Amino acid sequence: MSESSYRLVDVGDRRVLTVEGREYSTRYSERVVRMLIDRKGVHRAPLYFDFKETRGRHFLGPLFRYLRARRAQDLAVLEVGCSFGHVTEYLAEQPEIATIHAFDTDPAFVAITRAKVEELGLKTVRSVARLSNEETRRLPWADGVFDVVLAVGVVEHLPAHYRRAQVDEYYRVLAPDGHIAVLDTPNRWFPLETHSVGLPLVQWLPAPIAYRYARTLRRRVFRDVPYAEFVADGTGWRNATFADCLPSWGWRGLEDVTEAAGYGWRFFRDTARSRTRKALLPFFAVGVALLSGAGLPPSLCLPYLNLLFHKLPAATPVA
Repeated sequence: MSESSYRLVDVGDRRVLTVEGREYSTRYSERVVRMLIDRKGVHRAPLYFDFKETRGRHFLGPLFRYLRARRAQDLAVLEVGCSFGHVTEYLAEQPEIATIHAFDTDPAFVAITRAKVEELGLKTVRSVARLSNEETRRLPWADGVFDVVLAVGVVEHLPAHYRRAQVDEYYRVLAPDGHIAVLDTPNRWFPLETHSVGLPLVQWLPAPIAYRYARTLRRRVFRDVPYAEFVADGTGWRNATFADCLPSWGWRGLEDVTEAAGYGWRFFRDTARSRTRKALLPFFAVGVALLSGAGLPPSLCLPYLNLLFHKLPAATPVA
């Protein structure tokens, strides 16, 4: 969209972005807003203005309630895929956190996050790195240096041919007795793809068929999307499995504290807002009960995976 198609006005402690007659207010600087518009377009940019609350607090609230109950302090945190920096902002406000290191593969998002760190004075943020997909196969941190590793809306975007190595790295840099949260990850085994395309079973189809399927039933969205873009690394429509969120060695040395921390089924149930989701809760409850009775994670039947794992100290046996 051209510069003349929107208006950005400074009104003191806020900026007001006007797009097609609709106003959006934000505390972010004009510099940050324009960087975001350049990256996401003027119509999508306003969605990000409130992400610190709508995504940061929403997804990380249970984690910090859980950590506070354990009296966690002086935590070193790694944020995987910092995007626009909204989670970075939320993390910087948490008194339990001593240091934050973040990274992303998108240079524009890294630049925006660095600008926000500078302008908002986020002193606990020690670095915001731009790493290539190749570099994320071997992260530039030593073994076990982070008490908390966060991957929010990340795993489904990892290239299939690198994914296992990349996820293994998250567990390598996690300290014994630390926690890793893999959140807002669309579940590949849920029949309806809810992340990118929004069609049943599309994530299980061969790419050429999935492309034709999307262009036929989601024509308005995909009619101008070339095949190469549809199948490019990072598009995310294939989603991620529960196993994708674990290291290659599986459960060894890990404890699943998902439900105890208020994620998984509890999170899905307690955050239900739409009429459809509320109406379907009894059916999901049956699936959860069946999985739990079989000794399987309840999250397997949910549309999104919101998981928390505890890395056991070396001397602690796995249950």
